[in-house]
Amino acid sequence: MLQHSVYVVYGVAIEPPEDRRALDSALAAQRLAAELTGADCAHVALFNVGDTDHVILGTTQKSLESNELLPASDLVAQPVGRKALWRMVEELGLTVPVGPDWLLVHDLD
Repeated sequence: MLQHSVYVVYGVAIEPPEDRRALDSALAAQRLAAELTGADCAHVALFNVGDTDHVILGTTQKSLESNELLPASDLVAQPVGRKALWRMVEELGLTVPVGPDWLLVHDLD
């Protein structure tokens, strides 16, 4: 049986890179740096929607339950998250057709 996931992500949709190793390495490096320094800083995560139909880099995520109402005014992106997001995009030279913005994702698992 298919499950539905609905969530909002502050981030950017990116063109799927041909070689995901650089992207995976950059994401792993930032997680490791945060663990080593103990810093509570924003980090960028990768979200695949569908069978990688859409690839999103995001800094903030909120899952929505069935019948949950979330006013858009409650969605606030932190400046540190925006900086981390753009730093990753620029470092990897990614193409960004959508965002940065709050992206509403409806995914079938």
